Amino acid sequence: MSDEPWCAGEQRPYPAGVSIITVALTHLQPRTTVCTVTGVINADTAPPLNDALVRAQSAGAHLVIDLSAVTSMDSDGLYVLLVARHRHRTGGGGHLAVVIDPDSPAIPELCIVSLKASFDLHHTVAEAFRACANTGIQP
Repeated sequence: MSDEPWCAGEQRPYPAGVSIITVALTHLQPRTTVCTVTGVINADTAPPLNDALVRAQSAGAHLVIDLSAVTSMDSDGLYVLLVARHRHRTGGGGHLAVVIDPDSPAIPELCIVSLKASFDLHHTVAEAFRACANTGIQP
């Protein structure tokens, strides 16, 4: 793989057997950023996810991280999410919600337990939006 910079969300050619991830940032609601992740989150794909989450950081804004299309996640993904949570809190971010399928075979049980202990989890983006709106934090 080359060392050329690239944007999270853009696909680049990968050699056979290398994991692919797509990360997209959208603003479906005022002052709320949605980071939608598709594919595998592991050591190879954690850096573009981290880059996107850094770009999503905005003081006072809510953040929804949608993991519902993740096909596999290991501890590297969990680490990136925990760092993003810390950065969001210390940077003055609003509410942070994560969308997952709690019965997903793509995310190991230990990671789901850790996510439940560390994040406000929801089954849909709509539920996450409602949680952001009901926090009492005015973005």
